[in-house]
Amino acid sequence: MTGRTVLVLGAGYGGLTAASELRSRLPSEHRVVLIDRHDTLRLCAFNLDVMTGKRAAAPEGKLSSVAGQGVEFVHGKVVRIDPRTRTVETSAGKFAGDYLVLAMGAELDPGQIPGFPEAAFNLYDAEGAQRLQGALADLKEGRVVVLVARTPFKCPAAPYETAFLIDWLLRTNGVREKVSVSLYTPEWQPMAAAGETVGKEVVRMLADRGIDYYTEHMVLKVDPEKRRVWFEIDDADYDVLVGVPPHVAPAPVREAGLTDSSGWVSVDPGTLATRFPGVYAVGDLVSIPLHNGLFLPMAGVFALQEGVTVATNIAAEIRGERGEGEFEGEGFCYVEVGGGEAAYASGRFFETPAPHVRFEPPSPQHRDAKEAFSTALLQLLHR
Repeated sequence: MTGRTVLVLGAGYGGLTAASELRSRLPSEHRVVLIDRHDTLRLCAFNLDVMTGKRAAAPEGKLSSVAGQGVEFVHGKVVRIDPRTRTVETSAGKFAGDYLVLAMGAELDPGQIPGFPEAAFNLYDAEGAQRLQGALADLKEGRVVVLVARTPFKCPAAPYETAFLIDWLLRTNGVREKVSVSLYTPEWQPMAAAGETVGKEVVRMLADRGIDYYTEHMVLKVDPEKRRVWFEIDDADYDVLVGVPPHVAPAPVREAGLTDSSGWVSVDPGTLATRFPGVYAVGDLVSIPLHNGLFLPMAGVFALQEGVTVATNIAAEIRGERGEGEFEGEGFCYVEVGGGEAAYASGRFFETPAPHVRFEPPSPQHRDAKEAFSTALLQLLHR
């Protein structure tokens, strides 16, 4: 059999999983090439640990070793993608594949909101988390605003978890009575794709902690000098601004005609295949509509499963077998609230007429389970 080449673009949770699974399932004559613009994998899921001072920095590892034995890692920025020929131009050269797996994730575009880059501590930025830790440690009075700029965004629980942990941190520092905490979002409820029950529980948890919650607020601009956020309907002052920046699909993906009207890559929900033969997409890039009219959330737990599904089916096809991998849309999420406790939500997102998700209130057991899951994520750095 002539050796085949699989190109995996992007070394996040989905891309690394796809590359590793492909390598373990294919004989050595077949190439698995992993391409990423960064040479280091940083696990931003640990940024909240940095914010609270639990960690000095988010864990990281060199992709040349993280990729795993037998996976060819290329450090290069993707410049152009031709999905019809499955060729990719990068800053490190041009590559052609028999299969193409798009796993480049969602790019952050803070500049889309005037004043946001200068004013906000970016939740998804490692350096931003470190600077935020210092700002919160120094804060004695005033107002903290957690701002969601646009939807969708990675990890739908992230801004809520941030607000809960800031509340807990301020109480630990003995200044909560002098510092208010507010959360502004364009969403009509927390974690909308998970359903009304989950949303109501999170709203109740916010209220129990005295965290002010403002829905359906679309930010227009931020004034760093006046420390004010301007929305379509009103404005808000802040002393510390913590922001979820707008997310967009990477330019090469958009320019290749791979995105649909949602701005993301449409795929078959079960196989993650795009409309181009031999081209798949996983992770935050994908657009999967749910039966309740919303979309599958951007979450690492889904990306990990999608990577396995795609690798299973590509490897089977190369071996001349029928691919039986199917992504079933099952996922879970922990919401840490501080004080050694976390809430837990899990369910089946492909259910009809809407996702079936159950919510379990904060407990030490869920916090321990989150810690165990975090430890499992760290294994990505030690393949």
